[in-house]
Formats: sequence, C-alpha cells, structure tokens
Amino acid sequence: MLKITLTMVMLQKNKLKYILFWFILLITINNTFSQENFKVGDDVPEFKLWLADGSKLTKNDIQNKVVVFKFWFTSCLPCLLDIDELNELVSQYKNRADILFIAPALDRKQIIKEFHSKTKFLFKTAYSAMDVSQIFNPIQVYPSYFIIDKNGKFSYIDSGSKKSEFNNLRKALKEVLKK
Repeated sequence: MLKITLTMVMLQKNKLKYILFWFILLITINNTFSQENFKVGDDVPEFKLWLADGSKLTKNDIQNKVVVFKFWFTSCLPCLLDIDELNELVSQYKNRADILFIAPALDRKQIIKEFHSKTKFLFKTAYSAMDVSQIFNPIQVYPSYFIIDKNGKFSYIDSGSKKSEFNNLRKALKEVLKK
C-alpha cells in the first residue's frame, strides 16, 4: 500500500512539473511576442541617457527637436558598417540646431571612449544605455534606428529588421524636416 501511495505521489509531482513547465513556456512565449513595440505616431517614452561628453539627455531635452537615434554596441559588426554614411548625414545637417543625432550604446563609458579614440563617429554617444534600449527596442535587435519628430512622436522605426536601409532613414529624416 505504501508503495502504491508513493507511486501516486510521484505521478502527481511529475504531472505538476509538466503543467508548470507548459505554463511557464506559454507565459514566456506570450511575453516575447506581445512585447509592446512602438508604432509611427506614438509618443516617445520617458528616458534618461548619459552621454560620453558628460552631459545627460532626457525626453524634456528633445522638445521641439528632431532626433535620430541609433541603438548599437561596439562589438556588433552590422552596427559599425554604416558609420561613414551616418557621419555624412550628421555633416549634411551640422548647421541645424533643431536636429540631434544620438547613439545610445550598450557599452560602458570606457569602451565608448576607446572606440571614439580610434573611430570617427559624429553622433553624440550615450553609454550603458541597456535600460533605454529595452524600452525602445524590446526585441533587442541591433542596430535599431528611430526618428522622433519635433512633437515628441516616433516618425520612423527600424527595429528588428537586422538590415537597416540607410536610404530609408535618410528619406524619413527629410520628410520629418519638411513638417
């Protein structure tokens, strides 16, 4: 009788483990695919970035400005491939005080400083920006690009494609500047 009771207890434990496993799996899948991604026209969320130059940048600091964000990290090869084109874009608009080019990076400040000592990248770079990246880019695909209009709304999103089309970014920036 004791052996039968122990066997029944073990079966119930295994059944409970089985149910728990599927419950956790379903919650994980649901959270993964239901992460709220922003859409064009949505308000930009609150954020705080620490820039490599020692300043900080928040949602309040970008009011009435167009902001081009590039989320990246220094060991991401696709993230490095378009730096020359992005530098050209910054140079093209260098006389416009109403545009900010910001590159929130996942890397620590020292790594960003070392990167800038070897590589010309004209975007203002934020360091240790994982928390902000998770808000803007919950899928965590890099590089990711966002353009925020002067009203604080997303006007361009390239997050998750793994293949940024630079011409689309340039065209979107021209469009938002016309408004």
